[in-house]
Amino acid sequence: MTARYTVALIGAGGYAGQVLHALLVHHPCISPRIVHAREPDDEALTVCAACDVVALATPSEAARGWTDALLRRGHRVLDLSDAHRLDPRAHYGLPELQGPPTPNTPLVANPGCYPTATLLVLRPLLDARLIEPEGIAVLGASGASGAGKGLRDDLHFCELHDNSFPYKVGEHRHTPEIEHVLGASVSFVTQLLPVVRGMLVTAFVRPRREPAQLLDGLRAAYEAHPWVTVLAEPGPGLGLRHVVGTHQALLAVGPRERSGLVPVFSTIDNLMRGAASQALHNLNLWLGLPPELGLPPPLLEPPTGLPGMSRMLP
Repeated sequence: MTARYTVALIGAGGYAGQVLHALLVHHPCISPRIVHAREPDDEALTVCAACDVVALATPSEAARGWTDALLRRGHRVLDLSDAHRLDPRAHYGLPELQGPPTPNTPLVANPGCYPTATLLVLRPLLDARLIEPEGIAVLGASGASGAGKGLRDDLHFCELHDNSFPYKVGEHRHTPEIEHVLGASVSFVTQLLPVVRGMLVTAFVRPRREPAQLLDGLRAAYEAHPWVTVLAEPGPGLGLRHVVGTHQALLAVGPRERSGLVPVFSTIDNLMRGAASQALHNLNLWLGLPPELGLPPPLLEPPTGLPGMSRMLP
């Protein structure tokens, strides 16, 4: 197949931008064009004008400036930052839950990594009234690449290696996004893991039905969505190495605890499903291409045992 579309990529030096660029380079129908400008100057906007979509993999403040300048000129913008995820102009780009953006949509907001993992496992359960909307508690654990390339003391190798700790407790920037799309309040706590990439979310919910019915509800919700796999039970099949380098999300439902709560689980690659491959999934749908183009193939079978020691990354 010959490339028919060009995507201008701004912010290709960041972690998510690097992975998105790598995916676009191998895409059969989309050709990337890197824009190196830090601000929307005339030269950069001229480059963008020759492209079908502009993808922003920049920090939020920069994304706001670029988006305003680009939308004024009639360009379509895919924003990987959190600048527009609550913007009523934007289509929230979580395909399994929100569907595809229409061709005339001006702005697609790519969801955050933690919201993606959390919403995939909780939204169907709430929509089907299988769990209570009150009292939801979420614990998320992520590799350090989710914090981006900015310099921070707690991201130094000597601080994070052989270590794990909570961060931004009570003030995490993803909490409003999760609550807005979920339609319910959550208690949300995150912690850093001494790994580069991969994310595991554990949510404790108050069930309205038995855990087996929650599991059936998730299976029904994702029966037609090959990049979401619902496991028979939690365990090693949720291991990070099963998803790193893939677009796959792995979900599971645990047994009812003595407290009456039920744990539900979600595992993704924060740089792929939580950022770059989800952006590509949205681009395919937005441009009217088959959704699987350029994406790693979905898992054929649910993983059950311990993941392998290594895998090829995009």
